[in-house]
Amino acid sequence: MATGQEIGLELILRRAETLVRSAAALTLALEDFGIELPPVSSGAIDQAQLRAIATLYLASELEAAGVIPAVETLTRLARSGSLSVDLGEAAPLIQAFWQSRNERATAEERLGFFSGLFGVAEGPDHTEHPRNNEFEDRLLDLCEALYKLDEQASNASWGGVAQQARVRGAAQRLIVNLVRISSGITVFLAQEILAAVRAALEILGHSAVKAAFHSRTPWEVVVAIERRAKETTREYELHVQRGQAGMTLLAWLADAAPILDANKPIVGLDHPVIAAALEWLEASLALSEDEAPAPTEPNRPGSPWAALGG
Repeated sequence: MATGQEIGLELILRRAETLVRSAAALTLALEDFGIELPPVSSGAIDQAQLRAIATLYLASELEAAGVIPAVETLTRLARSGSLSVDLGEAAPLIQAFWQSRNERATAEERLGFFSGLFGVAEGPDHTEHPRNNEFEDRLLDLCEALYKLDEQASNASWGGVAQQARVRGAAQRLIVNLVRISSGITVFLAQEILAAVRAALEILGHSAVKAAFHSRTPWEVVVAIERRAKETTREYELHVQRGQAGMTLLAWLADAAPILDANKPIVGLDHPVIAAALEWLEASLALSEDEAPAPTEPNRPGSPWAALGG
């Protein structure tokens, strides 16, 4: 029987798959019409790229939570004969995952791609695809603007003109940052990596695998595999929280992109993206507290990090 964690994760993954299907369909439609896709625009291609990027952000946090890495380690241990557990009916899934290894991005390729988009520190910093060191600051600015939308609000529904302008400016800067470094391959990679995440989670959640590692949830399996391989365990709950919140924020950004130039409110005070902004801030703060030295940027005066205790 699926646990609450597994059901929640399945809903998150379905949302991601819906976003990437929408991105792929939009990109295909533009190609069918023979529209040349520029590197940066304010039209439909921005929405397609941003929806794909939203799913990739979730994938990057699930990578940090150990989803694909744990299954890669599991297949390696199983192949080496050093795994003294019975994988039972899950063995064919693990074998298939191993056999398809050359058909998906390697760990280094995934981390390099996540680094180029989101500034992931663990990824290689290639000259041709440099780390996007601005991303987290741009996303933090957007979350801060959303978090403070009701600050000194003059309107009960959408805050005020100055607050909306701050959200609009932060959103525009984040879009420019992301779209200028994404490319036509972004949607394809989002589909491929999400499929790998789906396959990995199917293995981690398989009843035979959970029984083999005396675990109740996929995350307990991840921890058990990491311990078996003498690897550092991860803060999977925080990474999942941040990944889901970040995906919601970037998906909203895709929806808002066509109206950012309009002279009207772009988000209401009751919009779910505001709760997502707070969740992203909380998860990011908790993760930063586990690292040393603690980052100084989140504690700048007036930042919501300070209000959250950072």
